[in-house]
Formats: sequence, structure tokens, C-alpha cells
Amino acid sequence: MKYLYIENYLKISKEQKRDFLHTINKSEEFKISNEKIIFSEESLVLGLLKDSNVQKAYEYFKNYFKEIKDINIDIIQSSFDKSNHTVLTFTYPYRQIRV
Repeated sequence: MKYLYIENYLKISKEQKRDFLHTINKSEEFKISNEKIIFSEESLVLGLLKDSNVQKAYEYFKNYFKEIKDINIDIIQSSFDKSNHTVLTFTYPYRQIRV
């Protein structure tokens, strides 16, 4: 499963969140399987179903939030370290966040 990370998602208004979630549920090219809010990062992680086009979802999210300067979108892979903490590894640019 692939994941997309929306940095600073919690900073947008309630109406923007509702509109975004409503809009992405209409897509035929990608489907969201799960979502996780990371309060310490004020961000949202969206898991995409196996047959989803991750690149299309990434481009769609980038375009959707292009007018909001604090929002950044990244493709991530989720892994677990030995302490059973989630480590998010970003594709572009390569970096990691432990949550």
C-alpha cells in the first residue's frame, strides 16, 4: 500500500477539510483506504488502495492545495522500527519522521 502525506492539514479550515474529503471520494483513479491524523505534525496520512494511481493522487492533491502556502504533499512509505514506532519515509526529498 502507498501513502500520501499532507503536511499542515490540520491548519486549514473545517470547510476546506470537508470539501477536500468530499472531492477525493469522487475520484475514479485512486481510492482512499484509510486516513490517520498525526497531531504532533498537524498532518494527515492517506492510505491508497492497491489499484490506485499514486502519482495521479499526488498530482491531484498538489493541485488542490496549490493556493495554500503552508500545505505540502509528499509520497511516503510507512515502516516500523524496533521500538514499534511508525517511521514515515518520504520519497521526494528523502527524509524520515518518527511518529
